[in-house]
Amino acid sequence: MKNGSNKRKTVGVIFGGRSVEHEISVITGLQLIRALDVERYDVIPIYIAPNGHWYVGEQLLERSFYKGLPGCLNELTEVTLLPVPDSEGVTVIGSSAETPVGRFSRAEQIPIDVYFLAFHGEFGEDGCVQGLMELADAAYTGGGVLSSSVAMDKYICKSVLHDHGIPVLPGVVVRKEDALKDFDSALKSVFEGGELKDFPVFVKPCHLGSSIGIAKAENEVELRSALALVFRHDNSAIVEPFLSEMFEINVSILEEEEPVASVVEIPVSASGVLSYEDKYLREGASKKTGEESGGMANLTRDIDPQHLDPAIKERVIGYAKKAVRVLECSGIVRFDFMYDTKTDNIYFNELNPMPGSFAFYLWVKSHPPLLYTEVLSRAIERAMERKSIKSSLIKELEFRALAQ
Repeated sequence: MKNGSNKRKTVGVIFGGRSVEHEISVITGLQLIRALDVERYDVIPIYIAPNGHWYVGEQLLERSFYKGLPGCLNELTEVTLLPVPDSEGVTVIGSSAETPVGRFSRAEQIPIDVYFLAFHGEFGEDGCVQGLMELADAAYTGGGVLSSSVAMDKYICKSVLHDHGIPVLPGVVVRKEDALKDFDSALKSVFEGGELKDFPVFVKPCHLGSSIGIAKAENEVELRSALALVFRHDNSAIVEPFLSEMFEINVSILEEEEPVASVVEIPVSASGVLSYEDKYLREGASKKTGEESGGMANLTRDIDPQHLDPAIKERVIGYAKKAVRVLECSGIVRFDFMYDTKTDNIYFNELNPMPGSFAFYLWVKSHPPLLYTEVLSRAIERAMERKSIKSSLIKELEFRALAQ
């Protein structure tokens, strides 16, 4: 191992959370736990319930356990991560010699060497948990606070990449606060700035993934309805032109000293617009392989499409590798692009800093193939390398002003 120790490292896999994408995070978490190298890592599942409480327990390893929520939470041990440097683990809440807490009886702290974050959406993928990790001086997978925050704001992410020469579609942000004050004015603002010319347009939440709350609008009535749908889940909507003749091209990147790209894919939707149902509830790849927790593998997709011009694949991969550097991504990410068949233009669509199923279905088809276990191990090693680099910085505080 790179860390020079034969002792298995303890990996705390954290999933769940307060996002509307909660159940998808659970699926992703269970998938990666089953794929981790048991010879290198000892795994502790850490579940964040929708109410924000953290729990550990062997029951979390079974998918059937979650059917009993929330009543079955009392079978678990509640823990928390203290925002204290070098905490080196999660702390059991209310533990004492007189209060048994299952497997972790009499233990005030459960040691964790590195945290594998498996969130989707707000309060997990967007920099919130990353900030807590930084306060605790913990090793964790994925991007840091700034990278995660920028990645989860579709408009800001597009703006940053546009400034670095990566093509993006124009977009207009409509804020819920403005719409509540004057919905008609908010509707007019979509076309007033000149970024968007006319209908049809595509409307989606600024800060959510998993195709939650997305809609196509052909006229003002549909735009009003689409914005109302977004505002049920998010405080901001992004409105973009709808490309009538386009298809998506996605690629996963493993951030290392030199970014490594998977093969590309073209996801397939019966409606032309990828929905939550398309991504997670259709009988796709996971049904064919017999895998229980399908996640993003459920989506019908054309992986490494042979009919796609190699030059287009190279352009997509080139943009993705550049974007990883610009946005300071880390771990396993997925970039989604759109290809306009009318103009031969490629546009960045969005970044998934913690993609569903961590895009393992792209890596196993790569050249050479990378098994899910190896991809996860490399992400963990990268997290520990980043922690080691940060630990080398001088952090001593000098009391000068207060000493005068």
